[in-house]
Amino acid sequence: MRGGDSVGSARKVRDERGLTAVVEFLSAFVLFLVIVSAFLALSQLKLGSNVAEIDRMDQMAIDGLERLTDSKGHVVLKEGGIRDTANSTDDWHTFNANVLLSADLLPAIGDGAGHLDLKRITALGNVTEDRLIHGLGIDEGLSLNLTIIVLQSSDESTVGEIVFSDGSSRSGATRGATASRMMHLDDDVVRVTLEVHNAGREASGLRITEFMADPLNGPPEWVELENPDGFAMNLSGWSLSRPGAFELFQDEALAAGQRMICTGNAVTQYNPNGVLMFDLAASGVLGTGTIDALATEGDTITLGWTRQGTVLTHDVIVVTWDASWDIQANHSMTYNHGGSPSSLTNWTAVDGGTPGW
Repeated sequence: MRGGDSVGSARKVRDERGLTAVVEFLSAFVLFLVIVSAFLALSQLKLGSNVAEIDRMDQMAIDGLERLTDSKGHVVLKEGGIRDTANSTDDWHTFNANVLLSADLLPAIGDGAGHLDLKRITALGNVTEDRLIHGLGIDEGLSLNLTIIVLQSSDESTVGEIVFSDGSSRSGATRGATASRMMHLDDDVVRVTLEVHNAGREASGLRITEFMADPLNGPPEWVELENPDGFAMNLSGWSLSRPGAFELFQDEALAAGQRMICTGNAVTQYNPNGVLMFDLAASGVLGTGTIDALATEGDTITLGWTRQGTVLTHDVIVVTWDASWDIQANHSMTYNHGGSPSSLTNWTAVDGGTPGW
């Protein structure tokens, strides 16, 4: 019996030691979890709150891409702020940038038969990024970037060609989501990529291309601006100034690739192409007739942008010249965008000027 008691005692000791080991392991594991939880709390890391926001942004990118490519889109114009629903149409691509700026708009680029429509893609140049965001159901305050690139084509030289690309840079974004799909555009296969992010929008695109500081025989002074981007530019918040005079533009849109004329007299301004025009005589930024605002021997023109909800104007382009430029009467100065806008080497004198070209 003593042998049996000895075996039983040994087994009991082993069981107790095993139980002790399990308890110690569980205690250590619980302590580990406590330490990890404390570290996350101190680091202010949130494992759950951001997940829903990221998922929502992913869903906005997916849904937005579907809305953009699954239909022809539609537009409801407004007259005096009242929606003209009786005349709503899917031919949104036939209207200009200023009309679309105030309309209820879904600028989709499908052809109604599962393919893309090049005419509607081209017409994105009459749509501002804000209007596209609103039409696609993306939250206000977010930004987007849209790219359409050729993947397959019977013409090998067009593979990799960018059909459309524009939007806000993702630089500085803390969150973003991307959705892509392949579709047919005529005989080509293209990839449409829509990126949604929270980087915000900065002043970009609009630029000074030409100015006339000393017109002959009474015509007004003028400054030509251009929108080189793929989307239309909402001019709200943009301004033109010289020392002592400042003018904000109205809430209008300048289509992609289009130019506009800022003038000292809209009535007498030479505008052969009928481009968008702003009269800056009342503010004194530009002069006309015997009233000179810009001095040929030395002056400064500043293209500025003011973020919505703020009063601080950011200088986008500053053109400063002096007597060494030797600006001749009735000669405009055309910018080649090759370097500093305040360096004479980047400007070319043009007899008579070419406003709106």
